[in-house]
Amino acid sequence: MVSIIVPVYNTGKVLDKCLKSILAQTYTDWECIVVNDCSTDKKTLSVLIRWKNKLVPQFHFLDKATNEGVDMARFTALEMAKGDYVTFVDSDDWLEPTALAVLMNNAREHDADVVVGRNRKVFLGGLFNVSSKDHPEWLERVIVHDELIRKYYLSFFGVNILPINVWATLYKKSLFSDAGVQPSYLKFGEDQVMNMWMFPFIKRYYAIPDTIYNYRVGLPGTSDKYLNFWLENARKLYAIKIAVCEAADIKDCVFFQQVEMMNFLKTYVNGCLRYRKNQRQENIFRLSEELRHPLYGKLSALLSSRYRDKDAVRLIVKGDAEAFYTLMEGRYRSLPLKQRLIDVCVRMVRSVFF
Repeated sequence: MVSIIVPVYNTGKVLDKCLKSILAQTYTDWECIVVNDCSTDKKTLSVLIRWKNKLVPQFHFLDKATNEGVDMARFTALEMAKGDYVTFVDSDDWLEPTALAVLMNNAREHDADVVVGRNRKVFLGGLFNVSSKDHPEWLERVIVHDELIRKYYLSFFGVNILPINVWATLYKKSLFSDAGVQPSYLKFGEDQVMNMWMFPFIKRYYAIPDTIYNYRVGLPGTSDKYLNFWLENARKLYAIKIAVCEAADIKDCVFFQQVEMMNFLKTYVNGCLRYRKNQRQENIFRLSEELRHPLYGKLSALLSSRYRDKDAVRLIVKGDAEAFYTLMEGRYRSLPLKQRLIDVCVRMVRSVFF
């Protein structure tokens, strides 16, 4: 049996489509654990009540007492999951009807601990979507443990090779206990960390070319809400990955994490320029407070590395938030007009369709 875990938080406008896609699966030996992580909007609560009243025996509903985030919601469901295999579905996404059948057929045929499928990125409520058409060398072949660690484990430390998402992926449930996987308490990057901890315990990994999952991109406010905890979460993610890669003695790992931290900083400022452009002094003040953290002094190692953007590094290491913000402002303004118009159009369409 497959245990499908669906964490829910304020996705009432799209939750029904998600649950219907699970009910419509051609593979029938499954249970679905829906975890309400203290949703506050009436639409979400209404949809959940309606589905509870359907009394579909394969659906189990759990209401958490406190909001703890998607990572804890998943682990709460894992404790009650009865399946031999586990997969995750975000409540704003949906499955193709044959998703479970394809995953399970391949798990059995290839005796795989993990089977990962492809996803279709759906933008702006379905106005357009994008599916991958490439065929990387790791697709449609069993990757055994030694090769997985030697060649592909770097995917979690700055060199993305294999998919790092937990959705569109089928796991043997025993992997979670074998690896001793625990909640990371991250607000983003939790998928990456869960896989990072689990991969050393995978004996056989298989990736399929089938598109089985629809990943909704660009729900309203998504980018703006992340700004509130972006940098704190980035530091936590950095610390977790540094600890793991130092223990595993992975070459160039620290360099990749430092580059990633610089990218987090740049993304944060770009987010401020997009969504909080009228709060310039507040943005700079928050950034200035952030740069007091001792982590940023360690980024000075990038000055003697192959990293190219030395000007940005110097300002970060110096703690000069205003100069760094001004530097990023200039780069943002120099973006092609086409890109800036796309940003405006995206915000307008969101306001109309959501």
